[in-house]
Amino acid sequence: MSDYPAWSFRVPLRRDVEPAALRALAAVARDVPPDREDLDALHPVVAHYLEDWTRMLHYEPRPYVGSPVRLSGIGTHEPSLTIEFSQHDDEHADVGYVLWLWVLTLAARPQREPWLIGHHVATRRYEREWKAITVDPAGIDLHGDPMSWAELDAAWAELVADPYWATWRR
Repeated sequence: MSDYPAWSFRVPLRRDVEPAALRALAAVARDVPPDREDLDALHPVVAHYLEDWTRMLHYEPRPYVGSPVRLSGIGTHEPSLTIEFSQHDDEHADVGYVLWLWVLTLAARPQREPWLIGHHVATRRYEREWKAITVDPAGIDLHGDPMSWAELDAAWAELVADPYWATWRR
């Protein structure tokens, strides 16, 4: 049986998010195609999903009205990204996890108390077993599976450095 894990994020953004990433996200939020130059500046898997946001909605009933991406507070002290996506479990295991990891790298790092930045369900969007995703000064807690900020940064750096992505095409 196939599963369609889903994520729902409201992520306070880091101040140093790449301008190309913000421009691409803003285009998707406006439901227009991002500029090719901005997509080319992103990891190819991230660009794949942002180039056609319907790719983020596996097991979602059509027709769609509006993008699953929203930005708020850009240019203020509280910029935020809201993004929802679902994938087939095989897709997530293959390359889809890159989108999930990228969203985590965009998260601001709180100085004191934990923040709830999202939820995840392992099977299907309408299941009741959603699990919280929080961040705190030490790192990310993926519903009982902690990852330090250093581990997240190392995982992303290793992923980006992998020569496989230079030839990856969907």
